[in-house]
Amino acid sequence: MGTTRFLWLFVTIVLGPSVVLPCSASAQDDYPSRQVRVVVPFLAGGAVDVVTRIVFNRLSERWNQTVIVENKAGAGGNIGADVVAKSEPDGYTLLSTPPSVLAINQYLYEKLPFNPEEAFSPVCLLGLLPNVLVVGPSVKAETLTEWVEEARRQPGRFSYASQGLGTTGHLTGEMLNGEAGLALRHIPYRGFPPALTDVITGQVDAMFMDTGNALPRVGKDGLRALAVATQGRVRSLPDVPTFEESGLPAVLSSTWFSVVAPGKTSPRIREKISHEIHEVLRSSEVRTRLEALGVEFVASSPKHLESWITSEKRLWSAVIRRSKIKAN
Repeated sequence: MGTTRFLWLFVTIVLGPSVVLPCSASAQDDYPSRQVRVVVPFLAGGAVDVVTRIVFNRLSERWNQTVIVENKAGAGGNIGADVVAKSEPDGYTLLSTPPSVLAINQYLYEKLPFNPEEAFSPVCLLGLLPNVLVVGPSVKAETLTEWVEEARRQPGRFSYASQGLGTTGHLTGEMLNGEAGLALRHIPYRGFPPALTDVITGQVDAMFMDTGNALPRVGKDGLRALAVATQGRVRSLPDVPTFEESGLPAVLSSTWFSVVAPGKTSPRIREKISHEIHEVLRSSEVRTRLEALGVEFVASSPKHLESWITSEKRLWSAVIRRSKIKAN
């Protein structure tokens, strides 16, 4: 499954809009003719918030319309998502979110305030940040292979931090446990800063973080990147091997960002927004800013986002079931 998913991304990126953005009569629509609201279901300053603002600030200029990015955090993204799910399906309220709302939370939470199968209509992927396994000074092993062998010899000795239950950092750690036969202990935190602090001080041994957070920190404060959870090495960390190079090809994980609209939003409107976002992502200024964050570019159609979400649901639901994870 991992190979198919990442090959699809390669085709999407390399072949561009001729493959994933079919022509649509929506190009003749007058959308948007008024203010657009984009809800980010997490706190300001995080990766999804930053990427969203970069893209939609440029869209505001292209459209000559005000675009407001509004942060509504809480319940793993469910609060902000619920606002969009209950909005008019006219394209003037959108949700920009990482995987949690669309591909993870329905398997973690016993009950959601919206029906995840009907609440949203896909628009497009914005991009992805590959996840990186970073270890602190408490880990003496020089390579992933050495650390995995040590962890197997001493089950339960090593721990890993995450930004919270059900985050991709948490679930990727459980994925590694399952694929490598490890018993790394999960230590959840409320956000990235305290988790990072405890890895630096040696209170926790490791954590998975996306490239946006890893790039400015790897090589400092005793932090080292052991592996990236992608099929091929990433442009932003070319010297860091993949898990596949260490014999763990199934450890594939990224924090991706997507835009969705309320359920039943017109396909023509969604295709137009997708096309416009693709045009913004082709801008050299936008690409430069996103590349500095370690973002891998993914511009897609509503149809391909729908397929991507389905694939991600399959991936994370399997990890959650195997690990028996439940949110309170």
